[in-house]
Amino acid sequence: MQTEIPTISPEQLHYKQLYGHRPALLDVRTQAEYRAGHIPEATLLPVGELDAEAIATIFNRPDVGHQETLYVTCEAGHRAQKAVGRLQQAGLANLALVEGGTRAWEDTGLPLVRHGHAISLERQVQIAIGSLLLLKVLLGFSVHELFFALTAVIGAGLIMAGTTRWCGMAELIARLPWNRSYKINRQARA
Repeated sequence: MQTEIPTISPEQLHYKQLYGHRPALLDVRTQAEYRAGHIPEATLLPVGELDAEAIATIFNRPDVGHQETLYVTCEAGHRAQKAVGRLQQAGLANLALVEGGTRAWEDTGLPLVRHGHAISLERQVQIAIGSLLLLKVLLGFSVHELFFALTAVIGAGLIMAGTTRWCGMAELIARLPWNRSYKINRQARA
C-alpha cells in the first residue's frame, strides 16, 4: 500500500540549499529537459532508468532514501510521483516531492541552471502527434482513404493518455538518444 508522499515547497528546498544543507535532489526528466533548465544541485536520472542501485551510485551516499530524505522533481509533478512509486517498490522510504516541480521552482523566481536549449518531452510528443496526423491526412488524400481511418488510432491513444496519465508515445520519445543518459551529472553538476 502506497502512503501519502511528503512534499516540500520550492522555497523550503531553496532555503535548505542556501543554509548549508546539501539535500539529495533527483530530477527524473529527460536529459534534454534537464539541460534546458534544472534546479541547482539536482542530479539527473530519467524515470525510465530508475532503480535503487542507480540511486546509490549517482549520489554516493548510502543513506539517501533511507535515513536521508531524497527529494524528487520533474517538470510539474506527474513523473516525480511515478518515480516515487517505483522507488518505494525498490525499498526506499524516505522520499519527498518538490511541489509543482521545476516549473513551480522557476515560476517562484528561483534560479535554474541551464546547459543549452531543449524541447520538453510534452512538446516533443505534441510535435510527433501533429506530424503523424498531418502525414495520415496527406496520405489519405493522395494514396488511399484508409489512412483517414488510422487517425482514430492516434485519437484513441490521446484519450488513453488523458485518462490514465500514461502515454506510450512519451515513453518511446523519452528513449530517443537525446532524451537519455544520466552521465551528464558527472561533468555538469551545478
